[in-house]
Amino acid sequence: MSTQSTSTFDGFADWTARKDAGRKLLAPVRFLGFWSAVVLPLVLFPMMVSGLAGEYLPLFAALVVANLAGAVLGRDYNRD
Repeated sequence: MSTQSTSTFDGFADWTARKDAGRKLLAPVRFLGFWSAVVLPLVLFPMMVSGLAGEYLPLFAALVVANLAGAVLGRDYNRD
């Protein structure tokens, strides 16, 4: 008589639980990424128009990088 091991089912349940936990942990990151990608151009455009981008080049570059990072991190935000 052979008995079936439930370790494969337990492993699948553990994997599913970890996947759900990962989604819950990434939700705030996606939220912040999405909204930073939406709001940062409202800061970047006036900086370019007023000439402050040239005066504060490191700040402007950091904001551009933050905008790109936000666009990448927030691309799956609120996708059902």
